[in-house]
Amino acid sequence: MHPEVPLACPQFDEAEAAALSAVLHSRRWSFGPALTRFEREMAQLCGRRHGVGVNSGTAALQIALEALGIGPGDEVLVPAFTFVGSVNAIVRAGAEPVLVDVDPLSLNIDPASAAAAVGPRTRAVLPVHLFGRPAPMAALGELASRHRLRIVEDACEAAGARDAAGPVGSGADVACFAFYPNKPVAVGEGGMLVMDDPDLARRARQLRNQGIDPESGSRLEDRPGLSARLSEWHAALGSVQLARLEQALARRAELATLYRRHLAADARIELPAPEPPGQRIAWFTFPLRLVAAHADGRDALLSALRAAGIACGTYFTPVHWLPYHRGRYRQVPLPVSEDVGRRCLALPLHGEMDAQTVDRVCTTLLRLLDRLCPSAP
Repeated sequence: MHPEVPLACPQFDEAEAAALSAVLHSRRWSFGPALTRFEREMAQLCGRRHGVGVNSGTAALQIALEALGIGPGDEVLVPAFTFVGSVNAIVRAGAEPVLVDVDPLSLNIDPASAAAAVGPRTRAVLPVHLFGRPAPMAALGELASRHRLRIVEDACEAAGARDAAGPVGSGADVACFAFYPNKPVAVGEGGMLVMDDPDLARRARQLRNQGIDPESGSRLEDRPGLSARLSEWHAALGSVQLARLEQALARRAELATLYRRHLAADARIELPAPEPPGQRIAWFTFPLRLVAAHADGRDALLSALRAAGIACGTYFTPVHWLPYHRGRYRQVPLPVSEDVGRRCLALPLHGEMDAQTVDRVCTTLLRLLDRLCPSAP
């Protein structure tokens, strides 16, 4: 029996062990030099001046919105087809999500749908670089300028991605990253805000630490803070992981190419859109879609893959279909999100995989398709 192929598997070597040992023996386990270094390095990755480490990507998004003064009575445009944390952060900040549609090829926010959703209370747009693919920031920048909106980038899946305009995280008021074990920079738990505005950075530092900024001694006067610090342990791991990011992304790109070669000829599958010139995807998983004729077999296929030892997931259920969020928010028509939500699935993609593992995943997938979806449309 083959061992299970996990959906994600963080990589490490003795460098991570040495970094953790250094923190252990320093006895400085919070607010120390490892955090300062990792914040600086993440800011430099995005060409920004400031980084603020927090304990999750969702916390980073919430703090970003609160630091910008966005809260009760305000609306934030966000794609319906995204990880639920994008919307949870808006709700936790006290604002109201407005759900907009995504582009059918990139699966990122559709600027035209976002433009149609702008209302008198709209204060911000929160694009998601879904599956590590850069969102259309130039078009969103024009939209934001036209309607005086703030932009908070959800780059939680996209560290190291870039397009012709530069790295992901470089073009918004604030950009937010996450370091969960399925990310290219994986530390277990953690997140990061990056920005240029020093006042915004100070406010984010206050919000993550019960309203107090240890660097300046300044305190929030208009709202309570959170306990959302990034520990020295996680920051130390982050610096080591970040030093290997280029290598990790290159490996993930090779695996994505192997998947494409194995699956391109099957008419029952729609593969991710290729990278346009000048763009680099920070591959997060390998997302694909069954063609519409086989959409009803998606859930049975997922169950069969898991039974065969291949981890997989829907990635993602549209937010307005989730039990808590159903019917709560203003939305525009969402035909692409709802279509993709019925047909999508994600296959494993991580640096511990090799060509033989990709072959096993694809062979298993095609065999199960022959059983569950036997006729090509």
